Amino acid sequence: MKIQRQSFYHDIRSETSHPPITALSSKTDDITPEILIHWRGEKSHGNSMKLRHFEFESAIEAVLDQPARIHYVDALSSSTLGLDQYQSVAYENAMQFIQSNISSEDLKIVGQRCSLIRAIFEIVAEGENYEELAKNAVKSGLLDDLMDDKDPSQFTWRVRMRQYGEESRPDKKAQYGKKMRSPMRMERDAIMQMGELFIKFKGEVDLKHADVSIYILEGLHNRRKLLARLLTKGADTSSIAPTTRICITNTPLDPLAAFTMCNVARVKENYKILDPFAGSCAILLAASMMEPTVQSVGVEIAHNGQVNRGDIIRDFEMRNLTLPAEIIKGDSMMESVRLHAKAAVGNQPFDAIITDPPYGIREKIGYCELPPLVNLVRCIAKDRKDSNRLLRVGGRLVAFVPNAVGDDITLDMPSDADLLDAGLVYRQMHEQPLNDSLSRWLVEYECIS
Repeated sequence: MKIQRQSFYHDIRSETSHPPITALSSKTDDITPEILIHWRGEKSHGNSMKLRHFEFESAIEAVLDQPARIHYVDALSSSTLGLDQYQSVAYENAMQFIQSNISSEDLKIVGQRCSLIRAIFEIVAEGENYEELAKNAVKSGLLDDLMDDKDPSQFTWRVRMRQYGEESRPDKKAQYGKKMRSPMRMERDAIMQMGELFIKFKGEVDLKHADVSIYILEGLHNRRKLLARLLTKGADTSSIAPTTRICITNTPLDPLAAFTMCNVARVKENYKILDPFAGSCAILLAASMMEPTVQSVGVEIAHNGQVNRGDIIRDFEMRNLTLPAEIIKGDSMMESVRLHAKAAVGNQPFDAIITDPPYGIREKIGYCELPPLVNLVRCIAKDRKDSNRLLRVGGRLVAFVPNAVGDDITLDMPSDADLLDAGLVYRQMHEQPLNDSLSRWLVEYECIS
């Protein structure tokens, strides 16, 4: 079946038709506090809403060992801002409220490993004005730890104001929430009017490195003034950006993509991970940041003049990350190389195979005539037939597949027969447009036998 590229605008808008979320006004034992997510990559076509949700829900499943049940509601409206179609969609989906039964502590863990999350907030209270907002925040009980007399030095704190939509300055409207800080004067005025709340806080104020960050949010769609507490920020992908690395290659994998792939593969404690087309090992770096106990193996056919393995090791060492069990020079399509990879992790099958195979002009040199992913699946099938399985039952194969506009992507993907031989089933795939003519699809398979 031929798979066509989807409309970016339809892709995003189709994901947001969920029931409205009821705001919390007081703390109860049976209601989880309302959560607000500020997504990363809101200006890029490549980071569509479906892809963001794909990573987030996969990370939840990895952390909680159960599928996610999430409802999303857009938090921003562009109806009065005069933005073009793309800007309007991007703006409206930059922030979303979510409804779930996941605890705040679990959401912290999930958020810290997601590359497409900028920040996660817990909504403390809502009010028509600042005085009412302060009263409702006290009633909520969600800031009681900051008012504890037992250890007044326990937390430092700060307050910030963010304004959106018609509440924001005109020159800030098209920035999608990334730099929406309000003028200091307005921030101070709001804090003074909320003195009933902030005077109860026992810790010291720290405007740069506070333990707790409180946000006053205004102009969110169909909402009054909100007070929110920062739960966590997303993954620190910038720390493995290509410009920060010692190992330099011509086509390094973007760190956001590397983290997303690891989340889709449900990387967790003590996972054994193989990247058969490792390049400069961006995927293995992300996996080690996400979970220090992973045992990873990279296979790369290029010689050290193209991909220097010593530099790769130094990239791990300079970040104090767990080193790969081995980085093998060789062709992963050769059985002897795959046996070498398994030997590096105790001759056990891998929990996940995560890879960005070579594509474009590189497909035609150094490998086989088949598309790389097709050949890889056939190798998995051969090893399985020979009782030397490469991927454990329950493990996942996650890979990117390139696709030019108008091309049939299924020609670059394993057939149903190939998947059956390998014991794999297709789970899902999502498009990441790279430019007007080329996309790559993030594809997930699961080993079931």
